[in-house]
Amino acid sequence: MNIQEAKLILQAYRPGGQDAADPMFAEALALAQRDPELQKWLAQEQALDSLVQTRLQKAVPVPFGLKTRLLAQRKAVRPTPWWRIPLWLTTAAAVLVLLLALSFVWFKPVNQPQFAELRGVMLQNSMQMDGHISHMAQDMTQVQGWLKTQNAPADFAMPALLHDAMLKGCKVIEWHGQKVTMLCLGAGGKHMDLFVIDCTHFRDLKPSEAVQFAQADGVTTAVWCNGDKTFLLAGQMEKSELQKML
Repeated sequence: MNIQEAKLILQAYRPGGQDAADPMFAEALALAQRDPELQKWLAQEQALDSLVQTRLQKAVPVPFGLKTRLLAQRKAVRPTPWWRIPLWLTTAAAVLVLLLALSFVWFKPVNQPQFAELRGVMLQNSMQMDGHISHMAQDMTQVQGWLKTQNAPADFAMPALLHDAMLKGCKVIEWHGQKVTMLCLGAGGKHMDLFVIDCTHFRDLKPSEAVQFAQADGVTTAVWCNGDKTFLLAGQMEKSELQKML
């Protein structure tokens, strides 16, 4: 079984784990456990299926006691041959299927990247020493002028305390068809990089002006949104040191 065949099978795999013991999915699930990319795809599909299911349940709530009333009134009914089903009923069924298909499209996130992926790529650039800076300059006006020639984010408001940091230069990073501005800064003998992107819509990040801090492998990051831009500040320092900069 290849990846495409596994995806075709797993599209029918329901969220919640009720199909985990179904032998029809066993081989495809085993392949997903071995293949990180397929595993990531499956997680996204399950999240989307759960979202559609929740929204449909909210849009069309099940009447209270419906199951009990149906069971109380049930009786043996012979299936009607398809050629005897009224035309209006088959038309209504077709419309229902169409509405369900459209709801899948309406609720599906469009071109919203993962912020975790952005952070990982930017941290790699922050740790990279070779070619760390593309344009060396210590004047912010000069840096902004160069960034505009590169069609990269240039007009943005930095926290007041960061204005006191030493500007060493900048760089433009291509990511998913977008340009990310990187400013290389120094403060108190510590190195920091500020990344700015014209985007606040990520599947795994809610836009917020409040700064969100995180630490991993000796690197502290701070994330916040301002207007239509998302900011990521990264530095090899303690959280308390980075907080003083913001």
